[in-house]
Amino acid sequence: MDSPFTSARVSRRAWTLLFTALPVFAQAPPPQPAPVAAPSTDTPEQKMQKAIADVRSVSERLAQADVPMDVEPAFMFRA
Repeated sequence: MDSPFTSARVSRRAWTLLFTALPVFAQAPPPQPAPVAAPSTDTPEQKMQKAIADVRSVSERLAQADVPMDVEPAFMFRA
């Protein structure tokens, strides 16, 4: 069976399907290409120092957070 869109003559049903589907396609955003990260010019030592600094800054922020005792789970470490 041929599709109604392959022949030169298009039926009213085919036009109806086409026009009812247009708003759905109009709402879909166009596909975006994946962002490309710029190549890093940092040396491995600089990357290591940045990673260490990031861990320290996060550790300092966590140390400043006050967590009530009833929020912490009850558990025991056993050796």
